[in-house]
Amino acid sequence: MEVANVLTTLQLPLDIALEEISYYRNLIGEIITEEAKKENFSFDLFSKVISRYNLVVDKAVHWVSKSYMKDYTNKIQSAQYAIDELSIPVVRITKEIGVIPLVGEIDTHRAQILMENALKQGDAYKLRWLIIDLSAVPIIDTMVADQLFKVVAALKLIGIGVVLSGIRPEISLTMVQLGVKLSDIVTFNSLYRALDYANSQMQ
Repeated sequence: MEVANVLTTLQLPLDIALEEISYYRNLIGEIITEEAKKENFSFDLFSKVISRYNLVVDKAVHWVSKSYMKDYTNKIQSAQYAIDELSIPVVRITKEIGVIPLVGEIDTHRAQILMENALKQGDAYKLRWLIIDLSAVPIIDTMVADQLFKVVAALKLIGIGVVLSGIRPEISLTMVQLGVKLSDIVTFNSLYRALDYANSQMQ
C-alpha cells in the first residue's frame, strides 16, 4: 500500500513497480537456487520452496496493483470533483446578488454540484438573489428542468430568490414541446435583464 501511494503521489505508472518486483523476483530466485545447491536440497524440497516464494511474490504483485488502482481512482475522483466545483462557480456581482454561469450539459452529477455550490456559497455570501445563467447550456429537457426546480426550492428555503437567465428562443421552444413549465420561476433571455430585475427587487 505504501509503494502504491508513493507511485500515485509521484504520478508514476504501475509498470515501474511491477518491473521492480520482477527484478527482485529473479534476483532473490537466483539466491534461493544457489543456497539450495549448497544445502543439497532434493528436487521436491526445492520445488516446494520456489512455489512458496512465487506465491508470496504473486501476492505482492496483486496487493500493489490493487492498492495502486484504489489510490489512482480516489485521486481521479477527487480531481474530478474539484474540476466540477470550479466549473460551477458562484460569482458575487453585488453585496447581495450572485450569478452562476453554467456551461455545457447538465446531468444528475453536475446538478448535485450546482445544488451544493448554490446553497453553500449563497449562504456564505449572505445573498438575497442568485441568478442562474443558462446561456451556454445547449439542452434543457425535463430532467434538467426538474433539477433546476429542486435548486430553486432549496434556495428559497434559506431565503434566496432565484432568477433564470439565458433562456434562448430555441430552448424555450423545446421546453414548450416537452411540456416543461417554469411558471413559478422568474426567467429572462439575458443576464443583463435578470440582473436589472434582481436589483429592482432590492429597492
